[in-house]
Amino acid sequence: MGKRIIIVGGGSSAWGPKLISDLMLPPSIPDSTYILHDINIANAERVARFSRKLMGELGVSATIETETDPDKALKEADFVIITISTGGLEAMAHDLEIPEEYSIYQTVGDTVGPGGWARALRNIPVFTDLAQRINRLAPKAVILNYTNPMAQLTKALCLSTSRPVVGLCHGLFENLRFLREVFELESEEEIGCVYGGINHFFWMTSLSIRGEDGYELLGEKMGGKSLPELLAEIHPDRVGSYLADELFRFTGLLTYLEDRHTSEFFPQYLTSQENIKKYHLQRTTVQERREGMRRRGEEIERMTEGEIPDLYRRRSRETAADIIHALVTGNEFIDVGNVPNVGQVTNLPLGSVLETPVLVTPSGFRPITVGCLPEPVRTWVERHIRVQDLTVEAAMEGDLDQALKALALDPLVSHLNLEEVKDMGMRLLKANAPYLPQFFD
Repeated sequence: MGKRIIIVGGGSSAWGPKLISDLMLPPSIPDSTYILHDINIANAERVARFSRKLMGELGVSATIETETDPDKALKEADFVIITISTGGLEAMAHDLEIPEEYSIYQTVGDTVGPGGWARALRNIPVFTDLAQRINRLAPKAVILNYTNPMAQLTKALCLSTSRPVVGLCHGLFENLRFLREVFELESEEEIGCVYGGINHFFWMTSLSIRGEDGYELLGEKMGGKSLPELLAEIHPDRVGSYLADELFRFTGLLTYLEDRHTSEFFPQYLTSQENIKKYHLQRTTVQERREGMRRRGEEIERMTEGEIPDLYRRRSRETAADIIHALVTGNEFIDVGNVPNVGQVTNLPLGSVLETPVLVTPSGFRPITVGCLPEPVRTWVERHIRVQDLTVEAAMEGDLDQALKALALDPLVSHLNLEEVKDMGMRLLKANAPYLPQFFD
């Protein structure tokens, strides 16, 4: 019954240990082989040592391997989990620093805006190559993507293979945790919600708490408070959701409560230092990311040599392990996923990758119809869909002119004239030239 499960980017200190522990914890798939595929063999071996120790402590029957060769890693794979970032933090530094010179102060830079655009363009060649290798070497594989920009890379995979593909993100789970804490609920089962949109920009169009109108109850719970004040009562050290609060009061709907991501979908917040301060928007520098990577690496070493915390003895809210178990056992369940629009959101473009509830079945991933998005939410979402789809098309066809046009349509560059957009775009492309074979021979 064992399966061959490949983690592409298996040396990741952020993803590797938790995904492996999720996969090993009950109900796990016994006698499976886990391949940690990574171009950095030292990182992969570090995660492998931790995984073997955890395997022994859990009493799991499994095989842990590392592999740098993609063909050897992907051969006869049953499941492929993708957690890579082409170019790493060095490339990401360009994504953030160059746009700053044009008064674009991205908070994350991995989904939309100039940073998301550049990140998509350099990752898409790698993802299409992965898909082609899977077609050739693992024709029965199911693909689970965790890499951002989620919509663009998941779409590139869908266009490059007929295998089942889903993009996974934990954004919705953060909103559900907030609601559980606010209403002191025992489980998510007491929350009913309808949601739709794109990754990092979903909207909860309907909400119920224990069968009652959730938005009405939330309004009563807030009284005269703001969302940040309500959050502070639960987590005194938490600072944020000022933008989510403003959007909630304007639309009557909750979007992703993590303002660091949501702000990147609106030009008025990240092109003004005053608004960054006003909305308490947290910008993560590349140096902070490097420091976080270093700390996580040291933590893996400490756990391998010493005690493994209880955190790794219980499932996280990531759903890769749940999906794999459901597909192997033939069970079905519903969770959030990113898949192409086949009508699940009726007033958004067909074929674009949307984030909605998805039914996991033995035959793949079937999105659940959520109806239409109200205005102005629909327009806010669709304008980013158009940019994302055009970016994917340009990257896959190697069309430089089309790529620059996609960038020009992004809301975060709306304060620039077209010459400035082109200048910034070409600087980003040249900085990423080693990863852009479709544009630079």
